[in-house]
Order: sequence, then structure tokens, then C-alpha cells
Amino acid sequence: MALKRCDRLCNVHGLAKLIFLACITLITCGVIVGTILVPLIILPYSRESRFADANCTYLTEHLIAKLPCESKCSKDKSSFPCYSIRVSISQTNQTGMLYENFITFSERHDEPINQCGTAPCLSQAAENVAMTTRFIRTLRKSRSFPCHYQPASKPGGPTPVLLHRIFSRRQATHCIIWPAVAVAAGLSLLVSTYYCAGCTVWTQDKTVIA
Repeated sequence: MALKRCDRLCNVHGLAKLIFLACITLITCGVIVGTILVPLIILPYSRESRFADANCTYLTEHLIAKLPCESKCSKDKSSFPCYSIRVSISQTNQTGMLYENFITFSERHDEPINQCGTAPCLSQAAENVAMTTRFIRTLRKSRSFPCHYQPASKPGGPTPVLLHRIFSRRQATHCIIWPAVAVAAGLSLLVSTYYCAGCTVWTQDKTVIA
């Protein structure tokens, strides 16, 4: 009796059709958003999470060279001073090579020579110099600060160290949960509506066309 009443309500008011379309839209949006967030946030966070928390002490910096900014979108030719920055890691008693964040690490760590601790690339070279000077001055003033080092680093070289993380565990968790909730809710509602109305939801349209 309840199933017949449910079928009648869905077919008369077209409620089932709207629910079907809403569920498909919700599932599609969840899949698309999840696909976008995986390379943007989730994968970078998983690589960042390999760096363990530690405390670092500033040791010294060395000016390697002035490097050109590699920007294909800007017509202005700019440059920035490349400094290699050495720190000591208190937890391991090792010397580390400091990078401002994971982006700087991924772009500069594999360079044979130009392993820059920070790489600001604004349109004006003077602004890049000012930002780099301010960054190093802050490290000198702080002396000791929280950092993140890579335990499984290559032997024989300085340990890679990050000053800041870009993404937090909370951000990564939200990026995983909400698309999954959208897909799960859409699937649950879709199955429930199909159980309620089934294929008979489109019967009325076929009758009108005939």
C-alpha cells in the first residue's frame, strides 16, 4: 500500500524525475570536484606529510647567483637573488638545506647548483631582492624556529628542510570527505528513489507520446 502511494506521488507530481536528475548532478559534481582536488591539494599534502616536525637553528646563508624569473606569461624580465640557507636540525644533529615551502623545494632541490631557499618572482627585481632580504633577516632574528625535515633523505648531502607547510591535515581531510559525502548521498538517494518508483517514472511520458 505504501509502495503504491509512493509510486502515485512520484508519477503524478514528477518528483521522482527531479530526484533522479538531482542525484545524478550531485554525484557528477562530487566526482568532478574530487578529481580537481586530488592533484591540487591531496597529492601535495601527501608529499608534504613525509616531512617530520622538528626545531631548526639558523646557521648561515650563501648568495649563489641572481637568477632570471621563468615566467612565460609576463613580458617583464625580472630576477631574484638565490641564497642557499643552512640550518641545524635539533632532533637529528644534522645540517639541513632550508626551503621556504614545498613548492620551492620541488622546484629547486634537484638543481645541481641553484638550490635556493626562497624564490620570489615578482615583476620588479627590486621587490624580489626586498622579499629575499626580509626572509633572511627574519631567520637571523629568530635563530631557532619550528621546521619540517625529510628523514629519508639522500646520504651524503644536506637534509631537505621546509620552513612552512602549504596544506594542513584539516584541509586535506575536508577535500576528501565532502566530495565523498556528495557521491555517497547522491547514490543513496538514487537507489532509494529507484526502489520507490523504479522504471515506471517514465511510463507517463511514453503514454503521452504514443
